Amino acid sequence: MLRCTRFRNGDSEEIAEADVFEALRTVPEDAFIWLDLPPERFDVLHEAAQLLALPRLAVENAVQAHQRAKIEPYPGCLFVVLKVLGYHEATSTVSISELMLLLSDRVLISVRHGDGDPSAEAHRRAAERPDLVAHGRLAVVYLLADAVVDGYLAISAELGKDLVALEQRVFAPGRDDPTAELYSLKREVLDFRDAVEPLLPIAHRFRSPEGPVQGVLGHHFRDVADHVLRAGREALSYDELLNSVLAAQFSRTGLWQNEDMRKISAWAAIALVPTIVGSIYGMNFNYMPELHWVFGYPLALLLIVGACCGLYATFRRNGWL
Repeated sequence: MLRCTRFRNGDSEEIAEADVFEALRTVPEDAFIWLDLPPERFDVLHEAAQLLALPRLAVENAVQAHQRAKIEPYPGCLFVVLKVLGYHEATSTVSISELMLLLSDRVLISVRHGDGDPSAEAHRRAAERPDLVAHGRLAVVYLLADAVVDGYLAISAELGKDLVALEQRVFAPGRDDPTAELYSLKREVLDFRDAVEPLLPIAHRFRSPEGPVQGVLGHHFRDVADHVLRAGREALSYDELLNSVLAAQFSRTGLWQNEDMRKISAWAAIALVPTIVGSIYGMNFNYMPELHWVFGYPLALLLIVGACCGLYATFRRNGWL
C-alpha cells in the first residue's frame, strides 16, 4: 500500500494518494516527506523522480531488485539498498527482500521489493519518537535501518539454535545422518552473510568519531553499526562452525563405513569355515579321513560349529561384531 507522510517539527501528517505530487512540489523548508511505495507502484516512483529531478540511474537501480546492500551517492541524491531478511520457522529457511531508499534534500522515497516490510515498524517507531523524527529525514533512515538490522539479530539467533540442534545430532550416539540438513543450513547462513557482509565497511565508517552522521543521530547510527558488526561476526562464526560440523559428519560417515566393512569381513570369515569343510567333504573321494566312521559326520558338524563360535568370540572381543 502506498503511504505518504509529511513530518514537521516531529509531528506527522498522512497525505492522501491524490495529493502526493502536490505535496512533493510544495515541501516546506522545515519539513520533509516520506513516500513509501510497494513494488507495484513504480509509476508513482517515475513521476515523483521527474518532479524531484532525481538521477535517472538511481531511479533505475531502485526499480531493479537483486542488488547488493550499499550506500551510493548521486548528484543531489543518496541511494541506499538494504537486504530485508525473514525467517520461516516451519522450514528453517531465510527469505530475502530488498528496501531501496532515495534520499534528496527534503524527500525520502522508499521502494520495497519482496514480502519484507520494515516500513510498518519504522512508522510505528516514528509515531513513538517525535523528538527523534524532528531531526529530519535521516531519522527515518535510521528507523528503517534499525528495524532491518533488528531482524538480522533475530534471524541470527534462530540460525544459532538450528546449528546447535544439528551439532548435537552429529555427535549423538547412533547413526543419525543430518548431512542434508547441514547443507540446507549452510545455504541459509550464506544468504545471511550475503545480506550482512556488504554493510560491514559501512558500519565501520559510521562507528568512527568522524563518521558521516554526527550529533544525536550519530549515536543512533553507531548503535545500528554495532548491531551490524555483531551480526557479521555471528554469520562468520556460524559458517566456520558449520564447516567443522560437516567435516565431523564426514569423518563419522567414514567410521560407519569402516565398521560395516569389519562386520562384513568378520561374518564372511565365519561363513568361510563351513564352506571349506563342506567343499572338501563334497569331493566324494573313496579314501577320506573318517569317511566310513559312524561318528565322522557329527564330529565334522561339531568342528564347524566350534570353529565358527571361536571366530565369533574373537571378532566380538576385538570389536568387529
